[in-house]
Amino acid sequence: MPEQKTDIKNTQGPLHTGLVFFENQTNDKTAGEDVLSKLDSALLTQDTSLAQFKLILTDEHLTLQLNQPDAPGAIYADFISGKAKYRLGQGELIYKAMGLSKLKNPSIIDATAGLGRDAFVLASKGCKVILIERSPILFLLLEDALKRACDHPDTKEIAQRMKLVSTDARTYLSTKNMSDADIIYLDPMYPERKKSALVKKEMQIFQKLLGKNETGHDLLPLALEKAKHRVVVKRPRKGEHLNNQKPDYSIQGKSIRFDVYTSKLLV
Repeated sequence: MPEQKTDIKNTQGPLHTGLVFFENQTNDKTAGEDVLSKLDSALLTQDTSLAQFKLILTDEHLTLQLNQPDAPGAIYADFISGKAKYRLGQGELIYKAMGLSKLKNPSIIDATAGLGRDAFVLASKGCKVILIERSPILFLLLEDALKRACDHPDTKEIAQRMKLVSTDARTYLSTKNMSDADIIYLDPMYPERKKSALVKKEMQIFQKLLGKNETGHDLLPLALEKAKHRVVVKRPRKGEHLNNQKPDYSIQGKSIRFDVYTSKLLV
């Protein structure tokens, strides 16, 4: 397998992560031990009654779900399934927002990586993408998915253009020399779309991991300082502008939009 492009740092800001119960459902004992070795022992518990989350390693994914009777299904990062391949054909809006018709193979910082779906779509178009994720649990889901993608012939080349960094985007953008960052992409949490069960499921878990007040408004000024060409922000179609700052223009979809801030706004 090619060398995994990850960068694990203990620079996360304070999070709302509860205790995690880990279960290895595979026959690969080493793989389970590898996951455990990357988790802060303070987050782990062997008592399921105390755990807020269940982290489960299967043959297909590393999954996460809430540990409660009415919990929605598990979430996981995935870059090799049919759904992931389908998304590659659905990226017209984000391609346009990124200006990929003019910028060839730009370097992009996805400062709020989440489950990495948009980053994977952008990497499929030749972009080099750095994925920043502050939650150590979500980072593990991303790392698992990227390793599997590196091992798959259909996604190996795409995955090699993706690099994971485990840190808070505020720390990364404040301290890093970003002269090579053509685009910074922000997709912070926003109020769930009531008609979407998938978003509802993910939002429940994200809010438990990151806190309900994680709006991302303070990320925009930092991004505007660091991006070389543009900042792109994903928002609900009728949602407020991030940090109440009007973009140069927006690319509208049915349920979402991409707000684009060009270099004219950079300070």
